[in-house]
Amino acid sequence: MSIKKPIDPRVKEVLQELKFDYKECLWDCHGTWVMYHRYIEIAGATKGVEFDLYEVESNSKDGFVAIKCVARLGDKSIVTYGEACPRNCKNAYLYAMAEKRAVDRATLKLLGLHGFVYSDQEIDEDDSMEVKKEMTKIMNEKGIDDLKLYFNTLGAKAKHNVREYYDRLTAS
Repeated sequence: MSIKKPIDPRVKEVLQELKFDYKECLWDCHGTWVMYHRYIEIAGATKGVEFDLYEVESNSKDGFVAIKCVARLGDKSIVTYGEACPRNCKNAYLYAMAEKRAVDRATLKLLGLHGFVYSDQEIDEDDSMEVKKEMTKIMNEKGIDDLKLYFNTLGAKAKHNVREYYDRLTAS
């Protein structure tokens, strides 16, 4: 069973400034704190982050898009990128995904959260497969009680993604 990693005090401070409840805006993905995209957008707007976006690479044939994001907050400025391709994105809208990833990464960096918190847009969409594998292993090796304990440690998004599988495993 995994134990949730404590939230860094710097993250708690920023969340308090934004009046965000960590239980609503964050989830624990195997020991990595992940913030939902909508909260990152709200945080950026609240703090006044400004963005300029540029397409730096696009290959329609292979389905690859890279967006450069130049972001500013006060006198701080950063440059970062968002990428999307079929290998790292199941979404059919690669430009939109690349933009979300670039903007989310830039916002988290300017707020001092990047490295402590990641965007849900950056999380591998196949992550639920790893959770399912772990659930199967626990069920086979330890039983239903340990599986229930493990399931209760998952964040809201992870629970949502594997709920049907969990229900099948625990059905009598």
